[in-house]
Amino acid sequence: MVVNADYPFVAVIGGLWNVDPAKIVAAKKAANEVGAELAKAGFGLLVYFSNDESLEPHVVAGYCEALANGAGAVRVRHAQSQQGEVVFKEEAARRDIFDYRPFPSDDWEAPFYRSLAEEEGVDAVLLLGGATSTLIAGQIAVARRLPILAIDAFGGSAAKIWSQLAQASPDKKHQSWGKLSAKDFVQQLKTECMARAAVNKERLRRENLFSEIVVRRQQTAFAASAFGLLLATLFLGMVYTPFPSWYPIVMFFGLIFAGATGALIRLVLWGTAESDPWVSFLLGSVAGFVVGLAYLIPQWVGAPGVLEPSADIVGATDKIQFASAILVAVSAGVGFDTVFNRLQKQAQEIRVGPS
Repeated sequence: MVVNADYPFVAVIGGLWNVDPAKIVAAKKAANEVGAELAKAGFGLLVYFSNDESLEPHVVAGYCEALANGAGAVRVRHAQSQQGEVVFKEEAARRDIFDYRPFPSDDWEAPFYRSLAEEEGVDAVLLLGGATSTLIAGQIAVARRLPILAIDAFGGSAAKIWSQLAQASPDKKHQSWGKLSAKDFVQQLKTECMARAAVNKERLRRENLFSEIVVRRQQTAFAASAFGLLLATLFLGMVYTPFPSWYPIVMFFGLIFAGATGALIRLVLWGTAESDPWVSFLLGSVAGFVVGLAYLIPQWVGAPGVLEPSADIVGATDKIQFASAILVAVSAGVGFDTVFNRLQKQAQEIRVGPS
């Protein structure tokens, strides 16, 4: 089942195996309180285990109890070998919020760490107790600069991560569990998540802008190259004219470069960054050649000019025909590329499937 993916997701990691037996009840209560506050603050949960000695079921219990109707998201990741073993009792009442996404292997450990290292899917981390895997997970979160709520009051690896964070960033004033309410800790976590999301959004905007600039430069280079080739053929056709037998070849290349220039100029002025300049070059070349040739044929029927076997000069009429055909070919390149891109966009929007 697919649940709401718009929530910032908190990976719940830790366990009660090594927690002082005298603190077990307090640890479960803390997990329950944090879960409830995460629900109220609009977070989603990412969980991996459901046995009573792990942290997840106690956080999930508080989370589900505090959820409003229609809200909430719990992603469950587990190995194929754990199929049917990772089950939360809250599913009976709130099956709609649970989204199972098994790892593609029987081993849980390597995929577990990879899931924390992925750019998407984990926005923050909650740590309590735990041993080796919790310590490694915490180090991954630190390396990714994820917001971390490490509860230090119950020892274990979560306390080690808390100490590391407190020593590395004394300006953040990391408070020990009990100094603030669960609500305040979660609110601080949410503030850090929002700040990180804003930074990531700005970074993505700059990356997209840079990519668009690179593509636009490539498109402009294509247009400038096509225009340069067009000018070269115009120079040969209008100023430094070759022998009459070569003149039709110059005209044909002129039509090709004129159509390509029109299509590429349209691409630069009105196209998108996703548009391929090679496609525009090809479409414009074909359109310019075909339409330009169709324009010239009726004129050649009445006045063959350089096509005459006996022609020994390139006359003014031939040059005028050439210049006129170039203008037609440029317009054809612009129009054909425009129509093709419009049809392509409409085809992408039309869903094709069984009725």
